[in-house]
Amino acid sequence: MDPDILLLDEPLSALDALTRAKLQDELEAIWEKDRKTVILVTNDVDEAILLADRIIPLNPGPRATQGPSFAVTLPRPRDRAAINHDPAFKALRAEVTNYLIEAGNLAKKENAGAQRAAPNVTPIRVKTLELPKAYLQAAASPVTRKYVEIFEVKKTFATPKGPLTAVENFTLNMDKGEFVSLIGHSGCGKSTVLSMVAGLTPISGGGIILDNREVSGAGPERAVVFQSPSLMPWLTARENVALGVDRVYPHATPAERRDVVEYYLERVGLADAMHKRASDLSNGMKQRVGIARAFALSPKLLLLDEPFGMLDSLTRWDLQEVLMEVWKRSQVTAICVTHDVDEAILLADRIVMMTNGPNATIGRILDVDLPLPRTRAQLLQHPDYYRYREEVLQFLEEFEHGAKSAASNTNATTSIKRAAHG
Repeated sequence: MDPDILLLDEPLSALDALTRAKLQDELEAIWEKDRKTVILVTNDVDEAILLADRIIPLNPGPRATQGPSFAVTLPRPRDRAAINHDPAFKALRAEVTNYLIEAGNLAKKENAGAQRAAPNVTPIRVKTLELPKAYLQAAASPVTRKYVEIFEVKKTFATPKGPLTAVENFTLNMDKGEFVSLIGHSGCGKSTVLSMVAGLTPISGGGIILDNREVSGAGPERAVVFQSPSLMPWLTARENVALGVDRVYPHATPAERRDVVEYYLERVGLADAMHKRASDLSNGMKQRVGIARAFALSPKLLLLDEPFGMLDSLTRWDLQEVLMEVWKRSQVTAICVTHDVDEAILLADRIVMMTNGPNATIGRILDVDLPLPRTRAQLLQHPDYYRYREEVLQFLEEFEHGAKSAASNTNATTSIKRAAHG
């Protein structure tokens, strides 16, 4: 084939950061060689700036329209680490991102007006900002320091070629109410760690303590939000959330349990859609149900496994801020697995960076000294944002080919000591 025009419809969106970066470089090399006309559909602003001559955003539908054209005048070839320091890149990135945020906010206002006019809207009883009484009772704990203790956790899998150690010597302590992002290349064991903390995967060594009790299996005190929404498609959004709530609050009255369910569905923007079947919801709305269900269980620990990885940029940004807004009210302790550097900085008090597997462990820990909750617009304007971003990108670049330098191992040891809070 020798096409005149090459059309690429989000070809890299489902890939981890490392694979995505390598394929972006390959696309650039192919384009440089043949100079084909290329139209790339992408949900990644950085990818657009890295590859394109022009960026044309689409305003959200229904009745989607074409936005203004942004010229990308950065010289080629564009190095993703180098452009992080380029004032022109920062300015263009902020301009495109802010346009998309404003377009998304306008679309939400227009759609919200349409929803309010729809029939069968159920009013929410809980109108104040205070959490439901049943939630507060279930979430109470006297422990604040070292609320979560993960000590020298190890996971070994049996394979035809013998035992394979995916994760080893993983040690991390968390205070109550702390938000930690776990980041690293594909295959580094991020999700394995999260699964062990959730009690879904047995550990091979070490131990995990939550609120002074050892984790030995799955339990409702740990809520998990997966990348793909796990809902009962024949049940409504409200019924999906109520399934867990009815079990977690056995001593609450039916009215109190209803308050908890409807409070969190309202918080994630589904007040007008709670009686729709899950099969009739968009992917973004399904993920909102998953977030509402997780918070409604009043978990001691919230575990998020790349919860926004399959969504488009506008929906992802919107749900990240929904998550932050709901988290602000409950202050639940949380661990979020992600391969998105900006998402890690946006959400976390600390970013835990993992070395490559097998034998993956903590390579470095970055304290994000920015007030929570944060918004993407605030991050873009903060003078320290690109410094944090560069440190994470530099770590990921160091481990791009799986190398474990002596310097990196030293950093890992230092980080693990810091992780224990002294």
